Amino acid sequence: MQGEEQAGFEGHGGGQASQASELDLTLLLFANASVCESFLGVSPWRWLSGSLLLVSLEDAVGARELLAMTGGVRRSALAVAKPAASGAGSGAASISLVTYLPYNPPRDRFLTKTVDLSGSATAPPDTFLERFSDFHGHHFQVASWIDDFPYLFYNNEKRVVGIGLAMLGEIARRRNFTFHLQEIPPDGFWGELINGTWRGMLGQVVRGEKDFVINGMAVVLDRYRAADFTVPYFSDSYSITLQVPPPIPRWLSVVHPFGAWVWLAVVAGLVLLALVFHALIAGDSAPVYTHKADVLSTFIWLARTLVRQTVPRVPAVPGCRPFLVCWWLAALVLSTSYMGNLIAFLTVPMHTRRIGTLEELARSDIRIHMLDYGNFVPGNLWSSKEPVLKMLGDKLTLLPDYDLTISAFDAGAGVLEATQYSQFLFITRGRSRTSYAVEEKLYPNYQGWVFQKGCPYKHVFDRYLNWMSQAGLVEQWRQVVVEEFRRSQDGGGGGSSSGGSGGTGILQKEPLQALSLDNLQGAFIVLGLGSVLALAALLTEEVVRRCG
Repeated sequence: MQGEEQAGFEGHGGGQASQASELDLTLLLFANASVCESFLGVSPWRWLSGSLLLVSLEDAVGARELLAMTGGVRRSALAVAKPAASGAGSGAASISLVTYLPYNPPRDRFLTKTVDLSGSATAPPDTFLERFSDFHGHHFQVASWIDDFPYLFYNNEKRVVGIGLAMLGEIARRRNFTFHLQEIPPDGFWGELINGTWRGMLGQVVRGEKDFVINGMAVVLDRYRAADFTVPYFSDSYSITLQVPPPIPRWLSVVHPFGAWVWLAVVAGLVLLALVFHALIAGDSAPVYTHKADVLSTFIWLARTLVRQTVPRVPAVPGCRPFLVCWWLAALVLSTSYMGNLIAFLTVPMHTRRIGTLEELARSDIRIHMLDYGNFVPGNLWSSKEPVLKMLGDKLTLLPDYDLTISAFDAGAGVLEATQYSQFLFITRGRSRTSYAVEEKLYPNYQGWVFQKGCPYKHVFDRYLNWMSQAGLVEQWRQVVVEEFRRSQDGGGGGSSSGGSGGTGILQKEPLQALSLDNLQGAFIVLGLGSVLALAALLTEEVVRRCG
């Protein structure tokens, strides 16, 4: 018996524990319940991910209590042999299979069934019964932080909502248990390893102070080693939110339809064409000008086509007409393109170019701020060997509260936050219309619930989370939560929510409003510009007439 116990200890404890599988079966054979109890008290059986079968060679009622010591194993049972009575007509030998149900009422925690060993060709019995089909009203203590949109947060009515609560409520209804949500971790951390000690909600679960976490907890390697995660049910990422650059003044829109190089090419080409055309018509006995035939006049005569002005006559010079046809076609394209873009710029405000990649942001002079709540992102950025991430880490500053973070945002800094939560933050702070998230995201990750290492009932939650995710319920609940929150913020106005692979955004529909001067100032700009040009032309003609 001692040898069997020691072999089991070496095979599934220590260095081999990490290789244990849910399909493993550990068999512990003993003849003395007290010796086995001493062994179980010092061995790591509670970390087994497979099944544990205790086989007693003695018919001792006390052997059942050994099952209570293996309550941390997902599947366990005790087999006690009952030899057949001697003599003729005695019954066949049988085995009692005892299962420990830790959440049943005290008098019903041991379920015993007898298996007849008559040798008949019957199907083998189910040795390991489901131990957690019903939690019998057990009250779970949840390590939570009720400020985690859209997983768990307070709505405008100060009521707790979120997809985490919706999922947990559905599982609780089906598995018959209750729960208590914690408003905020006592140390104010999320889940960070500091000086070898886990802090925040994750630390509470690791130390056994709470049963599990239902907030959006990213599955990362250090956390995965410290605790057991459920199957991933949702994906998220981290975004850097910046201020929307102010629009370019509308009065500058008259030059923005073309770029600087296009304007330079048009002017240079027109000057060159004026020189060539002036050389072509220099010998015309009936020039096209009213007064003088110089290069400036030729430049103005050709430029009138760009503003859709016709010409009274065409010079009767060989080669002049093909030249003008090519120029008029080019001028038509230029003027049409300009007018089309001008209408667009005068109708829709033109914004300066936004930063769209992390590399652009890293090379800019914009600082980044993030709330210091024990997230893994700052440490990863500071220790990253990737140049862009390292540059972002050098720009990152942690702040103690969101008021300071928003103040830094108002001063022109960026805010680093989870993509899902950043919507909530900037909408509730009244800055959703003046902010935008950099398109390229940081650390896309999967979300899961967190249980203590070796939790025997985690597979129950795995099963339900997997069903909810595959059936689309998680996404449906997310859309409902986001839509209800959006309606509570804008008073029930129109709009819709949209989903994406790396997170979602709230599409806020602009309310209908009367047209203002800002919407119609394009017409006044054109009117004023036209009036100034007309006045300049009138003065020029008057000066030429008096001087001529």
